[in-house]
Amino acid sequence: MSRPLHLTSGPITSQLLGLCLPLLCANVLQQLYNIANSLIVTRYIGGQAFAALGVAESVMNLYIYVITGACMGSSVLIAQFYGEGDMAKLRRQLYVSAVLIGGCTLTAVVLGQLFLPQLLALIQTPQELMADAAHYLRVILAGMVFTFAYNYLASTLRAVGDTRAALYFLLLSLGYNLIAAWLLVAVLDLGITGTALATASAQFLSALLCALYIKKRRPFLAITRQDARLDATLIRRTSSYAAVAALQQSSLYLGKLLIQSAVNGISLVDSAPISAFAAATRVENFTQAFGISGCEAIAIFVAQNVGAGDRKRALQGFARGAGMVLSTGAFFALLLFFAGVPLSSLFLQPGSRDAALCASYLRNIALFYLLSFTGHTFVGWFRGTGRMNITFWGTTLQIVVRVTASYLLVDSLGLDAVAFATGGGWVLIVVFQLTVFFLERRKQT
Repeated sequence: MSRPLHLTSGPITSQLLGLCLPLLCANVLQQLYNIANSLIVTRYIGGQAFAALGVAESVMNLYIYVITGACMGSSVLIAQFYGEGDMAKLRRQLYVSAVLIGGCTLTAVVLGQLFLPQLLALIQTPQELMADAAHYLRVILAGMVFTFAYNYLASTLRAVGDTRAALYFLLLSLGYNLIAAWLLVAVLDLGITGTALATASAQFLSALLCALYIKKRRPFLAITRQDARLDATLIRRTSSYAAVAALQQSSLYLGKLLIQSAVNGISLVDSAPISAFAAATRVENFTQAFGISGCEAIAIFVAQNVGAGDRKRALQGFARGAGMVLSTGAFFALLLFFAGVPLSSLFLQPGSRDAALCASYLRNIALFYLLSFTGHTFVGWFRGTGRMNITFWGTTLQIVVRVTASYLLVDSLGLDAVAFATGGGWVLIVVFQLTVFFLERRKQT
């Protein structure tokens, strides 16, 4: 059995890198799911299907980030129990998480299937995109059970310091996804439904591989009959951590859903703004994966050391992790500002109106990019210390500003309004996080 990575002693920087690099690769690969599907859809189906995919993914991402948020919240407890060395409590926590988060996922899937037409209408989906978006989402929603299973198992492995295994399984499933998407779309001509089938089945494969790995290589994480009980204390703690983390993620992506609605609203004449926003979102999601990976690495490191009672070491890890994340954010700020045109041309016809709109969006949002990565570092700290409420309120304040400003400015600035509104939200969340952080530090000194 391979040995889990203990983070409560040893060199901090190398441990953070050991955590962060596999997480980064996993997050980048996760974005490649969407990018690969986008390229296949654009080449073999057409621009209208690409626009429909952008609309559908705004709904799909709401589900995905609620699930990942809940699993992340639960994994903080797992990391803390692992830092304490309490394996029995850890396994009971795993059972409680599976029942609570899995049950909520099933409920959300059923509701999504029942009210999908109303949801697409709510976000002002153009009529010509409605059918393709609905076909895609029907399959994707059915596969959300597999998405939950993978995220639940992968977050558990990461919480105990094993960030590599889930990466390898994700890499295998990505290879499968590429082959399956090409076969179903280009050869069997199943259209946008084929891309959804490829993605859903790839999630099933990655979840299956994680489950087999835990059974063979991490048996201390395997839930036994003695562990299968709903401990009241753990139910309360899991519900609190998972619910607040899920609310944080859902508020973030509900905001994006509302912003997508604003973008759809300026696309009554043509779908150029929708296509431009879909392409810009892919570029942004790819670059944000670096900040998210740093956030997750900081959270795992901090949680294990808080569980072990070593808050000084947790703070040292946060400081070093912040330096790594901020330097990466500065690089991407420069990249998006100076390379907006070639980046937009990866998904859109060079010289087209939608490509120009995308490039303008990327240049404008680059002005605020370092603030976004600053926010990621503080989310990692607050999540690792169990202050999930701080991450929730910070995200909520950010979303209120982003959505409100987008709707107020969209008539005069078009798609650029979303970039400036997003930047304003990042300014607010960083001010909030810094204020809370230094007030808490002052109380402790």
